[in-house]
Amino acid sequence: MSMGKCALLAAAMLLVCGAAFSQEKPKETPPAEQAANPRLVKVKRICVQKFGEDVLGAQAQEMIIAKLFESHRFTLTENCEKADYVLKGSITERTERTYRSESEGIGFGRSAAASESSGSGVTRSGTAAAASVRGDTHESLSSSEVKEQAAVTMRLVDKDGEILWAASLESTGGKTKGAIGDAAERAVRKFLRDLERAEKQNASPPKP
Repeated sequence: MSMGKCALLAAAMLLVCGAAFSQEKPKETPPAEQAANPRLVKVKRICVQKFGEDVLGAQAQEMIIAKLFESHRFTLTENCEKADYVLKGSITERTERTYRSESEGIGFGRSAAASESSGSGVTRSGTAAAASVRGDTHESLSSSEVKEQAAVTMRLVDKDGEILWAASLESTGGKTKGAIGDAAERAVRKFLRDLERAEKQNASPPKP
């Protein structure tokens, strides 16, 4: 067999081996989502505590109570001693204000002068006149923008103080609600999603 044919055969074998290797390469699988706490399915009676002693904490508490009530999944009570589970948390808010200023100016001017003289010998007489006009305009534009950011942290504990669930959500606000309301709503939605995951886990048959 000639050297040229040997080279062609070797190149063909490399291509076949490379294609087979690329086909057999295992695909990367995304990391599995952490299983939800199975005890969440037992949560029926909840008390929502204040998220702080200030007005902001009371406001967040009222928003979360309203969202949980809309789900029609729990019995809500304000007496935490009678509740099986207590929802606790905290909320922080940060406001940033940025300023922008622009200015522009226009100046203009005009001047004119005239003179006349007459005389003979060493004697001269004359008149002179001058006039000038100046003006300027100045315009300034300024604007400000306020950006809000809120973070809500929640945890669900039982009567013994054991934490069943915890989450922290941030928001810069939405089209129809501010940063605090949007962050509180996101936290409640995550809590309900994790509860549904726990229910599906319990309903699925155990793996052999």
